[in-house]
Amino acid sequence: MKLTQISLIQMDIKYGEKETNLEKSELMIEKAVSQISSRDPHIICLPELFSTGYDLVNIHKHAETIPGGITTSFLQQTAKRFSSVLVGSFIEKEKGNYYNTAAVIDEKGDFLGKYRKVHLFPPMKEPSVFSIGGFCNSNISFKLKSGNLGLLICYDLRFPELSRRVTLEGRADFLIYLAEFPNPKYEIWKRLLQARAIENQLFVCGVNRVGSDPTSTFFGRSLIYDPGGNILIEGTENEEILTCQLDPSVLHEIRSALPSLQHIQPNYY
Repeated sequence: MKLTQISLIQMDIKYGEKETNLEKSELMIEKAVSQISSRDPHIICLPELFSTGYDLVNIHKHAETIPGGITTSFLQQTAKRFSSVLVGSFIEKEKGNYYNTAAVIDEKGDFLGKYRKVHLFPPMKEPSVFSIGGFCNSNISFKLKSGNLGLLICYDLRFPELSRRVTLEGRADFLIYLAEFPNPKYEIWKRLLQARAIENQLFVCGVNRVGSDPTSTFFGRSLIYDPGGNILIEGTENEEILTCQLDPSVLHEIRSALPSLQHIQPNYY
């Protein structure tokens, strides 16, 4: 892993207004790039379903192919323009099925792969519209210049087996959760992110939206924890960009001092 700068785009999402959300995303990405202090690898994370929110009533209108659709193309063009890795989740359609899918685009604008949300959240009616997803590339992490990125979505946070698999099989150095975590779940959000960091001894980043939609309100409070479970940065309940530097020496120090991951049998899970 190399010294890495990561920016969390904590934004309000206009319900069902894809064009408006893409325009706002571009402006916030541009601002994030203007705030970085060096040319170390830069990763920019957008929240879950950042282009439409949970407008699942109009899922037929919003769904697109990944890659090849409007939102993937937007991310590719923007990543290339700003020489930054971009990560975001949006609605995918393939062979008649719909997925809550996160895409990873590298700093050259190349599509690296995607992850489809595995654990679908009943209160937001995901199981009635989305199919259960999984890892769509040959590996279960994404190899970047800065290290191996593990990527999961919102409700996946409650299931520790999934993050452990990404850590062990994907050899992840940092794990990103894209979320629309609603009120009043702040304490759960904070504690689960910290637990995932401590138990897997890696950097954990959670980017959450703010604002509201017709059924929920969202508290933001995006967070980054180091591998020891210490908070590196935490957001407010307002729109903002949180940028933090991830130091690989911290990762090596904690894993060397307490090599707990080495004591897990490969086929235990």
